Amino acid sequence: MISDQRKSDWRVIALSVAGFVVAVGLALGGLAGGTGTGASSTPHPAVEVHERALPVRLAAIDEALARRDMSRAVFEWRDAYGVALRSRRWEAMADVGDAAVRIDAVVSRPTGHPSGFRAEARQAYLRALLDARAAGSPEGIHRAAAAFAALGDAEMAALVRGMAGERR
Repeated sequence: MISDQRKSDWRVIALSVAGFVVAVGLALGGLAGGTGTGASSTPHPAVEVHERALPVRLAAIDEALARRDMSRAVFEWRDAYGVALRSRRWEAMADVGDAAVRIDAVVSRPTGHPSGFRAEARQAYLRALLDARAAGSPEGIHRAAAAFAALGDAEMAALVRGMAGERR
């Protein structure tokens, strides 16, 4: 037979776990904007709102860099990355990659060593490349190749340039 105290302890634990699960569910729903994961759950006007918001976010990154407020620049960049990712437009992701390069230039200036934002830029350019290929955009593929060349990755730039000659 379980004592009343142990039953009470288990109830507290169970309620705590249930409360945590509910809180996490609400937080994730709130972070996702309540849009769900299905294609039909996100209306097209919401994408247009995000597309208009990207230039504002990119400008906020540049303003933060001008003030040397790296914390704000990184915060704005992460937000811009999410907007670009949701847009599924190669141009948006390439612009976010360019912003990561600008952040890297400011962060690495005192030490002369690249920061982690070179990796973020590379990731954004890879996503831009995938989106450009999916859209059948030679312009997007060429921009990704130029971006990789600017990062000093000649091998990847050559590989991407080779993709531009492919026919779908």
